[in-house]
This record gives sequence, structure tokens and C-alpha cells, in this order.
Amino acid sequence: MSDTALNSASTPLSKVLTKVGGRRGLIEGGIPPIVFAATNAIAGMQGHGEQALPFAVAAAVVSAVGILMLSIAQGASLIGAVRGSVLLLVAIGFALWSGSARSFFLPGIYVDALYTAGITVSIVIGRPVVGFAYALLMGLDDSWRRNRSLRLAFTLASTAWAATYAARTAAQVWLYRADQTELLAVAKLLLGWPLTALAVVVTLAAVRRTRSEEPSPA
Repeated sequence: MSDTALNSASTPLSKVLTKVGGRRGLIEGGIPPIVFAATNAIAGMQGHGEQALPFAVAAAVVSAVGILMLSIAQGASLIGAVRGSVLLLVAIGFALWSGSARSFFLPGIYVDALYTAGITVSIVIGRPVVGFAYALLMGLDDSWRRNRSLRLAFTLASTAWAATYAARTAAQVWLYRADQTELLAVAKLLLGWPLTALAVVVTLAAVRRTRSEEPSPA
């Protein structure tokens, strides 16, 4: 790898997270689900059972629009807000189609399960997807594939990412089956940013340690 690649291996956590939407984007994506679940619960407790789902949908949409407008006003990146809005529309579609508030969280569960399976397959076939993603994000070539140590580092990093998505999937499936709509919203938020940050830290640490252990050119 070139000197650019070496420097990229030490990229700060904040820079990498910015490339995937940033902490703000991850938080913004968690707000509408929280609003949805809270509104649904409050409406139900106040005896508006039949109207709870429509109220929850309306509140979630209003929160998403508010987030989008705030991002525009502040000149912030719209990646998280737009992505969150698209996912919100899909989740709302599931909820309205089934007539159940908990179905709002099904798309996210499916996506996490697919990521778990996809990353696991990439590890099994010896093509750790985190290596390709890292190279793409950092503007590197594919020379890491010919470096045994780096392949191992990216395999370990991919395992961390697979474990992250597996944990999200397992927790949400358990809460879904228990019909805990409010806790599903909380889990979506708490298992989003913290676990993503941890997986990024593991990835950077694995690459940095591997590069530091390689012998310097003569």
C-alpha cells in the first residue's frame, strides 16, 4: 500500500462516521421511530385505540419533515435526513398494510438480518466485505487483497460488523414477538449509534495494528 493508504488507516473515528452519515444522521434516523412509538402508546392509553396508528403515523411524518427542514436551515448534510425519510415511508407502509404498530419496525429488522447474512457470507468465501467498503470509502486500491495480514484484519473487522447486525436483529426480533412497540423504538436508537461506533473503532484498530506490525521497507 502507498503512504496514502497508511495515513488512511489512521483516519479518526469521526471522519469515517461522517462518510456513512455521521452521528447526527444516525440519531436523526432514530427520532421518528421514537415519536411513532410514543404517540401510539399515548393515544392507546388515552382510549384512542382505533386512531392510535394514524396518530402515530402523522406524528412520525411531522418529525421527519421537521428534521429535514432543520437540516436545510442549518446547512447540514441531508444524507441522514433523506435516508431516514425514505426508510420511514417504507416502515409506515408496513404498519398501515398490517394495521399493527409493531410492523413499523419490520423493514429495519429485515435489513439488519440481510446485512448479517451478507457480511457472514463474505467472510466464509474469503472476501470480507468490510475490506471493500473501507477501500471504497478511503479511496484506496485493492492491494489489501494480496496482503495476508490485511485480509485477516478485515476478516476480523467484518466479523465485528456481522456481530453488530446480528445483535440488532436478535434484540428487535425478541421485542417484536413480545409486542413491545415502545421498546423496539428505544432499541433501534440505542443499538444504532453506539454499536456502529464500536464496529468502526474495531475496524480502524485492526487496520492500524496490522500496518504498524508490518516491517518497514529497507
